[in-house]
Amino acid sequence: MGYSAADERFTHQLPRTFDEVHDPDGSWSDRCYFYAHSPDGELLVTSGYGNNPNQRLGNAYGKVALADGRHWDLLGGRKVGGGDRDELFAGPMRWTCVEPLRHWRLDLGPNGSGIEWELHYTPRAPMWELLPMHVAVGERTIVDMYHMKESGTWTGWVQVDGRRTSVDGFPGGRDRTFGVRAADQIAFWLWLDIGFDDVSIQAWVIEAGDGTVQYVDGGFTHTDGTLSKRLVAIEHDIRFDGEHKRPAAATLTFTDEDGRTFRLEGSAPHQHVNAYYGLPLPTLAMESLGDGEYFGSFPWSSAERDQLVALEAGSVSVDQLMRFELDGQVGHGIFEILCGAEGYQRYLANWPRMDMTPFDQSSRSVRDDR
Repeated sequence: MGYSAADERFTHQLPRTFDEVHDPDGSWSDRCYFYAHSPDGELLVTSGYGNNPNQRLGNAYGKVALADGRHWDLLGGRKVGGGDRDELFAGPMRWTCVEPLRHWRLDLGPNGSGIEWELHYTPRAPMWELLPMHVAVGERTIVDMYHMKESGTWTGWVQVDGRRTSVDGFPGGRDRTFGVRAADQIAFWLWLDIGFDDVSIQAWVIEAGDGTVQYVDGGFTHTDGTLSKRLVAIEHDIRFDGEHKRPAAATLTFTDEDGRTFRLEGSAPHQHVNAYYGLPLPTLAMESLGDGEYFGSFPWSSAERDQLVALEAGSVSVDQLMRFELDGQVGHGIFEILCGAEGYQRYLANWPRMDMTPFDQSSRSVRDDR
């Protein structure tokens, strides 16, 4: 692509034009993720966009889950060059940074799915900037990225099958990440974004298949603007919903730099309220919008066992909305499990190894759309 309008800005950090990044790995991405949920835990909306500059692609998604098992998965994409990476859209989905660090707007315009929204996000606590993430397996780097996490609140509305619901006051959060993340080569990670009345927990642990910790960081962010000590250990005991990949309950123990420990108990009172990420199902209807842009939607029900089994078979990760208790406080948030590579031995019964060989590196951004 070469020199573009982006290169007229004096913000280079590499001796390359803006269409090039520091690593040629096909998984290199620059992405955002947002989630919002109703206070009663019966509605979850997740949405995100990512540029994959080495593939010259932008990938977008939106997901809605209800407590009765109804789900809507939306997927879009477009060609992206060096000069238009700051335009975050695909089909009817758009993400706009209205005011850096203070206000994001998410739009999903009219489309055939029955889902629309106008959502406005503002932070309620400081962001947590995770320590640099670098994980290598043998001579290959599978993770080399920057990552931040932040707790926030929402205003606006979401429309499901013609019924519009206000999201004013809904809790949630966001993250930003950029760099290499070959998710299907990672054996296990646990990613946490949990909100209580005046504090949130932002944490991440990555482990090898045998449980060896490859990365850990996180902490507590307070609505008064303060941050806790960093977490140096995260222990987990996850119980699953029968044979399924989705978690039903979990016990977590955090240890910080000073040796203090914190124990959380989590449960999934609405087991269907979650979002899966991975391979798109063959029944996903994709519409070409011209010039490499596309959009598709897939309604399904996790209350239908056959549909759930088919969806889980191609899933690399799941975001479960869960309820947590910490020192008498009750909160809710995202409990995300990812399992790839050769599998994670401890939870292998629910997360068997996925055979990703039919899919080359160029499709990795679809498999890891979160």
